[in-house]
Amino acid sequence: MMNIAIVYKGVEDYEKAEPLYQKALEGREAQLGKDHMRTKKCAKNFKICLEKSGNSERLAELIESYPGLAFEEVD
Repeated sequence: MMNIAIVYKGVEDYEKAEPLYQKALEGREAQLGKDHMRTKKCAKNFKICLEKSGNSERLAELIESYPGLAFEEVD
């Protein structure tokens, strides 16, 4: 699911990418936990998508859940 979200983000179709990132992140949190490296990577990718789409409300929610993301720079 995350790979499909990455493709949509790459073609700047954030409307399709955002829900896929959300589902991927929820799945990784459930399976691996919030502190797992792969979960954090998914959260970082989701953050980048939200920054590019301008969805500041959802971005604030994500950063509240993952405070360390506020200090991550966009690649």
